[in-house]
Amino acid sequence: MTLSAYFAQIDPPTRTVTIYAPQPQPDVVDWFQTGVDAVDYRSLPDVTAASQSFFVIHEDDAFVAAIGLEAAREFLEPPINEPWADALDDASYRRLVEVFESTVWHSLERRQLLAVSREIENRAWRAGSGTLRVGFQNSDALEPMEAVYARLAAESALDIHVYIADDWDRPSIPGVTIYADGGDEIGSFWVLTFDGDGDPLRTSGLIARERDADGFEGLWTDDTQLVARLERALQAASD
Repeated sequence: MTLSAYFAQIDPPTRTVTIYAPQPQPDVVDWFQTGVDAVDYRSLPDVTAASQSFFVIHEDDAFVAAIGLEAAREFLEPPINEPWADALDDASYRRLVEVFESTVWHSLERRQLLAVSREIENRAWRAGSGTLRVGFQNSDALEPMEAVYARLAAESALDIHVYIADDWDRPSIPGVTIYADGGDEIGSFWVLTFDGDGDPLRTSGLIARERDADGFEGLWTDDTQLVARLERALQAASD
């Protein structure tokens, strides 16, 4: 299966969001509308503190979660931390990432994808073993991440594989296997998979397709079967 075929077969669940806040939240609503099926706004009394605003998610009409609105607002421009940073533990957007797995978003920015990537890398870091596969669109995208993957490889037993669309004419990254000349499939997608080293609670994957210079559409998933299929598609793309 190709990455394009994998992406085409994604069948996201029906999700709706209701926002509860003293004032309308147009920027948050606009972003939610790029992924969920419906967004509603319910007014809270003006005396309600901004920190008490929240949103409720339903999936196929069943309640999923209620989350503080700051998680959604933070994800609009999330902080970027290293995979091993303690600050990552305090990021409120991580709850949003957890709840909205398998949602196809049609407007993702590079910064948002990097934040989700760091979440997956953090799971790999915490596990300390297993296989992490990462697709970069080109060598220029990989270059600023060399130090991150060198440390992940040096300070864990992770088996790390990196795929790029073009040539890699720089020194090798110790402990990291690089597959160059992956071609158009690799060049068109942003992909990560972590097999959890057999632990389904750590298994996770991300795939996003570039729409324009700064925009992507894609999803992240914790489903072990979907992650395994994505891993195979990434490997096949470099053959």
